[in-house]
Amino acid sequence: MRIRSLSLRVGLIAAGGSALALLVAGAVLIVQFTNAVERNFDLRLETLLLTLITATDLNGGVDEEAIEGRSGGSFSRPLSGWYWQSRSADTGDIIDFSPSLLFDVLPIPDLPTADNPSRIFTFTASGGRQLRALEQRVTLAPGSTFALLVAGDTQPMLWDIRAFRNSVIVWLGGLAVLFAIGIALLMRWSLRPLRRVRDDLGNIRDGKIQHLTGEYPGEIEPLVQDLNALMDSNREIVERARTHVGNLAHALKTPLAVLQNETQSAEGPLATKVGQQIGLMRDQVEHHLNRARMAAQANVLGAVTPVGPVITALARVMAKVYQERGLDVEADAGPGHRFRGEKQDLEEMAGNLFDNACKWAASKVRVSIAQHSIERRPFLTISFDDDGPGLPREERAAALSRGHRLDETKPGSGLGLSIVDELARIYGGSLKLEGSPLGGLSAQLTLPAAGSEF
Repeated sequence: MRIRSLSLRVGLIAAGGSALALLVAGAVLIVQFTNAVERNFDLRLETLLLTLITATDLNGGVDEEAIEGRSGGSFSRPLSGWYWQSRSADTGDIIDFSPSLLFDVLPIPDLPTADNPSRIFTFTASGGRQLRALEQRVTLAPGSTFALLVAGDTQPMLWDIRAFRNSVIVWLGGLAVLFAIGIALLMRWSLRPLRRVRDDLGNIRDGKIQHLTGEYPGEIEPLVQDLNALMDSNREIVERARTHVGNLAHALKTPLAVLQNETQSAEGPLATKVGQQIGLMRDQVEHHLNRARMAAQANVLGAVTPVGPVITALARVMAKVYQERGLDVEADAGPGHRFRGEKQDLEEMAGNLFDNACKWAASKVRVSIAQHSIERRPFLTISFDDDGPGLPREERAAALSRGHRLDETKPGSGLGLSIVDELARIYGGSLKLEGSPLGGLSAQLTLPAAGSEF
């Protein structure tokens, strides 16, 4: 799975590298300590063996008082863990041994040879004790060749190694925890400028500020300047697009109005046909000009419009327009809802749907707003419900197509719902036609809401 979080990615790399370094360091320390302890143990064996050689007579007997002085009394204490013995190098018979063996002998089956007179090895003695021994073939005089051995119990050495290993694990584990805390604090501190950029972009998107402000590190400052320049350029492009659309609208509407006036004053089937085509041309020009204006405005950063005042104002207008029919117009706008877009676009979309609901309603129109999230992004849905005849499910998709009119007796060009649908899609929203709880049609307009992501 790909990790998308920069802080998590860097943190995992730093934590993995630190953990690997600590593991290697711990292993090296334990190995070095183990080797050092074993070397010290072997050096003591060598020292004691030299003392044993000097204390051995020509018959293979050992002067116990001479060797005890160098061993600190370890060889005289029973089962002290330190032992020596003297054997015949030819037959392997035991000649002498330390009192610490308690009249036992060390089970050494073979003898050092002339080719390999000195050897160090580990073996298991009686009672399951692990002993490390140094044995050497020594010739004191012609016919006086002996195998002299000094052995020590390895258990204390293993205890020291185990204690050191546990100590290393505890200390390096604590150090790993400190490293993890330090990495987390370092990541939080070092990525703070990026979080500021994210928060400022969110404020720009919500319309609270217009530019990224404040001081940033040298690595991020060029990015901040480029983003500010990009937003300024975007605003300039939008303003130029609005100006061009307005100029084009005036340039086209005036000749069409002149032609329409001329055809109205003329008579005959040709004038009637031309008048109809001019009407269609005006509708098409109006539609495409609106669409161009929508596309220019829809992605303007920082455009935020409170929804409540727009819906409340439209409700008052619709109540006056349809006053003769006595419609009950109810608008439950609610506070705090904000549309991420231009006010005139919201007025156009809501006005078309409000007017359509009032046009088909029998006695009541109700508008409500609900906020929710889609893929962790905030959206709001404005529902326009009426108690009119409704619309069959199979005809709802056709009602959103451009120029389609379901009832020719009702006034209109058939462009209202299609314009609303296209404008909602430009903003990343949607328009759906469903059955209304009032019995008629429910037009549900979903638009992006201003605010933090869920």
